[in-house]
Amino acid sequence: MRGDLSTPSDLVKEIIRELTRLETVPMAERSRDDDFSLPRMIDAGNGESLVVSRKLDEGIDRVAKRLMEDDPSLKPKFTQTEWRAIVRRAFGPALASIDLDHNLETNVSTVLTRVKKTANEYATGQGIREYAFGCTLFGGKDFKPFSIGPVLFEPRDVWLERKHQDGGISTLSRRRIESAWLGRKLRKRKPSFDSIAESDVIDAIGSCSFVCSVTIQDLASEAGRDKALMAARFATTSIALMWQVPSKALEGINLIFDRKPHRRKALTFIPGRGVLSGSSWSHPPFGPRIKPDEWESILTERADMFAVVGEVLDYVISPDGAVARPNMMSTLSHAFLWFHEGCRETSSHMAIVNLAASLDALACGRKSGGIRTLINARLKMDDDKPIRPGGLTVKEAIDRIYSDGRSRSIHGNNRELGNDWSDTKALAEQFARLCFLLCLDWVANNPNCDDPAQLRLSAN
Repeated sequence: MRGDLSTPSDLVKEIIRELTRLETVPMAERSRDDDFSLPRMIDAGNGESLVVSRKLDEGIDRVAKRLMEDDPSLKPKFTQTEWRAIVRRAFGPALASIDLDHNLETNVSTVLTRVKKTANEYATGQGIREYAFGCTLFGGKDFKPFSIGPVLFEPRDVWLERKHQDGGISTLSRRRIESAWLGRKLRKRKPSFDSIAESDVIDAIGSCSFVCSVTIQDLASEAGRDKALMAARFATTSIALMWQVPSKALEGINLIFDRKPHRRKALTFIPGRGVLSGSSWSHPPFGPRIKPDEWESILTERADMFAVVGEVLDYVISPDGAVARPNMMSTLSHAFLWFHEGCRETSSHMAIVNLAASLDALACGRKSGGIRTLINARLKMDDDKPIRPGGLTVKEAIDRIYSDGRSRSIHGNNRELGNDWSDTKALAEQFARLCFLLCLDWVANNPNCDDPAQLRLSAN
């Protein structure tokens, strides 16, 4: 439900009235009631500026919000901050173009038309952007580049050569970046756009052996970066699914954008013994060790599954969601989101909450009963059968994960919160991993199905 029912015209009318009022207010008094100490200004074009009030500035924000609400196609393409900045830039020249003595309704129409025209030009002129992130993928050398849908993984020297060939990195910068990667100290360069770009590359890739690149089309800069990061994280998560304990693999598979290895220290004070300290690495500096030919075999054997993951990633970065199976891809995207967060969590309680949410997404929000139906269909395990000899049944295990671990923790009545939940976390991760893999396999084998409910209803 809309919180503000004013039309864009109503809002622009308020802005023009405020601008007219400001004409009678001395410059020094326009910010008297404003907690922002400097005068508020917007660019009016041709090197000119308009000094505005807080009320006028907030009015522009309301117009930006209304325009986005009236056109939902804008929401995937821009962050709210980006869209507000675009509309704000459009308002300056539009307001400067009118004569405040003219008819108010005419001025409203003129300003609103110009703002919409300028904003729409931004909305349709985003083009193509390629985002690159340093990545600690595998331990070892001699890996070939590979793609999962729109996400490309390359050894950093291969990536550097490609970006040099397409003109993204100059010859001089390329040589210096290679030297930096060899550990050599670089001579200081004269400041320039090229030297800044060189430093940015060195900082963004760091000591990572791989680069993860995502090409985005028709999205604004920040929105594009956010979606590229999401696609990259989901791609690394799909790689981690190949290991029996994905969370362990993801300790070493990281985007440097998200986190860098660092030493962690904790102090312990024991009466009569003084200070004890212990330290450990936050996480490994590289991913799991695997030979290049072994990884090539996995890519070949799991080609159908990775093709489905590629579909999911195409959906994630799509500016309009216009993919072949949007309902199925939406469900899988939600499952990836929660599974990734669950594997990244250091708290067993929060990991269980997120892993249970991943299972719930695959079960289309049908809670514990739906998750059991999903397990019945995909894992071929009945509710009353023990998951291992002498162990919990499927029903008991899911009740422990979903009802005790997830729901009670969320609702604030988990009486075992202070206990160690690592065994339940491991159980939740294994159920989530197996269900995820088998759901991806089912989607690959049913290429025309766009009904995610079939993941738990279809037994074939």
